[in-house]
Parts: sequence; structure tokens; C-alpha cells
Amino acid sequence: MRWGVVAAGQVQPPPTDALVVFGLVALAFLAFVTEPLPIDVSAILLIVLLAVLEPWTGISSAESISGFASEATITVLAMFVLSEGIRRTGTVQLLSRRIVAFAGGDERKQLASMIGVSGLSSGFINNTPVVAVMIPVATDVANRTRTSPSKLLLPVSFASMFGGMLTLIGTSTNLLASDVSARLLGEPFSMFEFTRLGAVVLVTAAVYLLVVGRHLVPARIPPDEELTEEYGMGPYLTEVAVGAAAPLVDQRVASAA
Repeated sequence: MRWGVVAAGQVQPPPTDALVVFGLVALAFLAFVTEPLPIDVSAILLIVLLAVLEPWTGISSAESISGFASEATITVLAMFVLSEGIRRTGTVQLLSRRIVAFAGGDERKQLASMIGVSGLSSGFINNTPVVAVMIPVATDVANRTRTSPSKLLLPVSFASMFGGMLTLIGTSTNLLASDVSARLLGEPFSMFEFTRLGAVVLVTAAVYLLVVGRHLVPARIPPDEELTEEYGMGPYLTEVAVGAAAPLVDQRVASAA
């Protein structure tokens, strides 16, 4: 790629502002991949660098934090709050029991249940927290039916991504695109702007996962193996034995701390 105008057989170097922006992009990529800091800390650090390097990036301090006032950002946060509320109601445990009662040990029925629940719910709850809610459901179903958890976890992720295309609030990218459309064109997307196309994509993906995909998903974790041992979590867990006469009996951890 050539930069600038060719004069006397030489190519002008790229402008300094372009080098600064490319450097920040490379820094962000390395920070997110290697994770020397938590991802949220790296993201905030990038915002700070954009504002500090304003002479080259063209991003003022007000512009760098303008995303926190975006309706799309607030909506995404609200979706996480809603998902946590659903988790605390015990719906996750109830859902896993219902799936086990319906599917039993039939892997195809288990897969169809997980895809259906994840895909449809992702249209009305942001797909990222849907995956967070469905992970314990998938592992619970796998443990109850002695199925490899990886056979269910990967399809849950795929189904939630495709299901997020059903509505405006299904995925963060839809909300951001709607916010940009409102600012630039004066007309945001409607709630069901993507529904017809999203339904076609979700149904096609579900059929593929049930017919072809289930043969491609690896059984990485044996059904009878503890996830604690598989992922080496043992050194990070601590067990405390409470005696029958101890004052901690019948108390919750939060109240006993």
C-alpha cells in the first residue's frame, strides 16, 4: 500500500495520526488476546488513551465517554440485570429438570431442547447473558443424563448467536446499529426489523446443528468426569466442614461472612 504522493521515486510515509490509531488498534488486540489486565480494564484504558492522544486521534474527552450515555449501552446493561433476575428466581433449575424429563438420555432431543430454548430466548433477552444462564442448564442436563457437556455447550452458543438476530434487543450489535441509524439518518430500527430474516437463519442453523453439526461437535469432556478436575479448578476451591453444633448451621454464606 502506498501512502501520500510519489515524488522523485519515493513514497511518503504514513501520517503520524494514522500510525497512532493503528498502534492503538494493535495494542487493543494484544491486550484482549493475551489479557495482561482484565478485559474491562483494558477497554477503559483504551478509552483513556484515545482521549489523551486527542491531537492525533481526533477524539475529545467528551466524545470518548459519550458511549456511556447511549441508549444502546443502557439497554444492554438492563438485559444483564434481567438475566440475573431470572437466574435468581430458580428458573434455571426448573428449566433443566423439564428438559431432562422431556429428552431423557436421547442426545438429539437434548440438543433440540437446548437449541430451541437458547435460540428463542435470545430474541428477547440479550444473547450474551442467555449463554451465561444456559451454561449451568447444559451442564446440569449433561450430568443428569451422562452426556458429554461439550456436546451441548457449543450448540447453545451457536443457537444464541443466531437467535439474537430475531429482534432489535437480541444482540448488542443490533442495538448499536439502531443507535447509529438514529443519529445519522434520524430513524432507528424497529423492534422486529430483523425478525423475518432472523427466523430463516435460526431455523436453517437449527436444522444444520441437529442433522450435521451434532456429528462434528467433539465430546471433549467424558460424561463421568468432574468439570473441576477437567479445568484444573481444584487449587482454587476450598471446602469447609461445619460441625453439627457449630453456630454456622442453617446460615447462608453471605450472612455468616
